Amino acid sequence: MRDDGSAPLRRNRSFVLLWSSHSVSLVGSQVTVLALPLIAAITVGASAWQMGVLVACGRAPYLFVGLPAGVWIDRLPRRQVCLVCAIGQALMLSVVPLADALGLLTFALLSAVAFVTGAFAVFADIAMLSLVPMVVPPGRLTTGQAAMEASQSVSQVAGPALAGWLVQLLTAPLAVLADALSFVFAASVMARIRIAEQSRHDADRSSMWRQIMSGAGAVFGHRVLRYVTLCTTTHILFFNAFTAVFVLYLVHDLELNPSAVGAVLAAGAVGGLGGTMVAVRLSAYIGFGRTMAAAIAVAGLSSALVVVTRTASSVACAQVLMWFALQIYNVLQVPVRYALTPEVMHGRVNATIRTTVWGMAPLGALLGGTAGNLVGLGTTLVVSGVGAALASCWLIAARITRVHDLEEVISYQ
Repeated sequence: MRDDGSAPLRRNRSFVLLWSSHSVSLVGSQVTVLALPLIAAITVGASAWQMGVLVACGRAPYLFVGLPAGVWIDRLPRRQVCLVCAIGQALMLSVVPLADALGLLTFALLSAVAFVTGAFAVFADIAMLSLVPMVVPPGRLTTGQAAMEASQSVSQVAGPALAGWLVQLLTAPLAVLADALSFVFAASVMARIRIAEQSRHDADRSSMWRQIMSGAGAVFGHRVLRYVTLCTTTHILFFNAFTAVFVLYLVHDLELNPSAVGAVLAAGAVGGLGGTMVAVRLSAYIGFGRTMAAAIAVAGLSSALVVVTRTASSVACAQVLMWFALQIYNVLQVPVRYALTPEVMHGRVNATIRTTVWGMAPLGALLGGTAGNLVGLGTTLVVSGVGAALASCWLIAARITRVHDLEEVISYQ
C-alpha cells in the first residue's frame, strides 16, 4: 500500500520490497559487469575492439526495443513485467557456466548472452522506474530515488569485490552463475509486493507510433526535461567509451589480478554511496540546478584522473570522486521526469529517455574500443573523461542552474 507521505519510507512495505528486490539483483549484476569482461579478456583473449563490441551488445537492445517497451509497459502490469524479466535474465546468464563446462564458450556466445540479457534488462529497467512513483508519495520521490541510488552504490561496493573473489576462487563463468541466482531471489521478493495497479484495459490504444511520439513529445517538449536528457545522453556516450576499455586498462596496463580489479571498482562505489547520502541536502544548500551541473562536470573530470599515476590506489581514489559526483547527479535528475509527467505516461517517458540516453551507449563503447586500438588505452580514458565533463554545458546553456528546487522545475520553461 502507498502511504500518505508522512511515514518514513522504511515503513512503506511495498517500497521496501521493491527496493530489496532491486538491491539484490543489482549486486548480482555487478558480479557479471566484472565477470563478463574478465572472461572476454582472460579466457577468450578479446582485443580492445572486441571489448567495445561486448559492452555495445549489452546496451544495443535499447535501440531495438526501448521505445516499444515503454508503450507495452504502460499497458501491462509493471510488477509482472519485472518478474518475467528477472526469470529471463537468470536463464540467459546460466548459459555461460553451462557453455564453459561443455567447452563451447566463445566470444560470439558471450556477445549473444549480453544482448539477450540486455533486452530483458530494458523492460525491467523501465518497469522498475515506473513502479517507484506508484509506491512512493509525490513528496518523497527524491528521497525514494536516493534510496534506489544508494542500492546502486552499495551493489558497486559489494558486487565487484564479490566478483573478484568469486572469479579468483571459482573462475569467471561460475561467478556469472551467482548473478543468475540473484535474479531468482529478486523475483521471489518481487512476487510478494502487493500493488493495486489500475486496470490498463482502458489505456490509450492508439497506434504504437502515436504513443511513442506522445512519449517523445512529453520528454522533448519541456525545456528542463529536454536539456537534462541531452546532458545525460552526452555523458553516457563518453562514459561508455571509458567503460569499454577501463577493465582492459586495469588488467593489461596496470597488470592487476581479478581480486585487485574488483577492489578498485568497489572503492569507487564507496564514493557513490556517499553521493547518494548528501545529494538532497547539497541541492538544498547550493541549488538543484547548480548541483546537477557541478556534479556531472566533476564526474567526468575525475574519471580522466585514473591515468594520472599508474597505481591501483590512485585509480581507486579517482573512482571514488567520480562515483560520488555521478550519484549526486543521478539522485537529482531522475525525479525531474516524475515531476513533469503524469503517472499514466511514465512507461513511455522512461522509455524515451532510456532509449535516447542508452542508445548512445553502444556507439560510445565502439568508439572507446576503436580509440583504444588506435591511440592507446590511457589516452582514450582521458579524452572520454573530458568529454563526459562537457555534458554539463547543456545545463549551463539552458540556464537550468537557476532552478533552486524540484518544485520550481514544474514551472520553469
